[in-house]
Amino acid sequence: MNQDQTIDDLLAKYLADETDAHESDTISEWIIASEDNQKTFDHSKLIWDGVKGVQHQQKVDVDAAWKKLNITKKEKIEVVDLSERRPLKKLNWVTNFLKIAAVFVLLFGLWYVAAKQFATPKNDVLTFQSGNQSVERVLPDGTKIILSKNSTVTYPVKFEGENREVNLIGEGFFDVHHDNAHPFIIHTQGTDVKVLGTSFNVRAYNAQVQVVVKTGRVQFSKNNSHVILEKGQKAEVLANVNTIVKSEDLDRNTDVQANAKSFIFEKKSLAEVTEILSQKYDIQIIISQDKIKNCKLTASFEHENLENIITVIAETFNLKIQYQDDRIILSGEGCE
Repeated sequence: MNQDQTIDDLLAKYLADETDAHESDTISEWIIASEDNQKTFDHSKLIWDGVKGVQHQQKVDVDAAWKKLNITKKEKIEVVDLSERRPLKKLNWVTNFLKIAAVFVLLFGLWYVAAKQFATPKNDVLTFQSGNQSVERVLPDGTKIILSKNSTVTYPVKFEGENREVNLIGEGFFDVHHDNAHPFIIHTQGTDVKVLGTSFNVRAYNAQVQVVVKTGRVQFSKNNSHVILEKGQKAEVLANVNTIVKSEDLDRNTDVQANAKSFIFEKKSLAEVTEILSQKYDIQIIISQDKIKNCKLTASFEHENLENIITVIAETFNLKIQYQDDRIILSGEGCE
């Protein structure tokens, strides 16, 4: 069996909820391997869900139908024998006609239900999760998203109406396809980001939302408050606070969102650096003394693992590193 056949078989089992844990992991890895694989999966799932709907809505007892038809045939044959007539050939023609008609009626019923099922795709939505690594995704309108790990975006199968609206949980870098007539709106943690065509980063964890604009202009709103952001600007909303804080300080790490293991720090406090690293590597990094938190780091890392990055930071500020289960503790005399 070739690779395509193996994937086809596994995909069918996956959609039927019959795969084991290993097979499910295989399908998940195949889906995120390429954009074509993702489109194939979305299309297959849409068809699968439609067929399931047809099966639930159109139940026909074929055996009972044919049994009834055979009884009718038998009764007509007995009448012919009693009257000593022989219209058997005509009777067979009528029976065959009824069989063909029954098949056409069944097929028409299935077609009608299927057509009704797929006639309103605007109500169908797709949910895409990034898992343990950042993944690029292209939406139906051509908008590109680089979704950070452990993040989720929900969007319609086809954008219809005045606005293009999506929902985000986590973090994503958006390169929005330009369309003056149809604004692009992101809903996340009680806030809205409205754009026409631009690129920007949205980070929304634990009700804290941050928007950083790389190109173009966006409108960032919460309740009745809103601000307009341009290139090089950012705005934040803290948890349980309605006030939007706007600033000019652009974190250059938003320019390298395509690679979750690439970082650029320019006079960043150690507190900010460890917060970014904690989010990217999903591990708690603790600074044991407050006097260390304000140490300023200027460095860049490309394709480095976390252990190497922490080692460089520790050597730069003469810190001690302590690894403790799922967290890292940094301690030392400070940078003064």
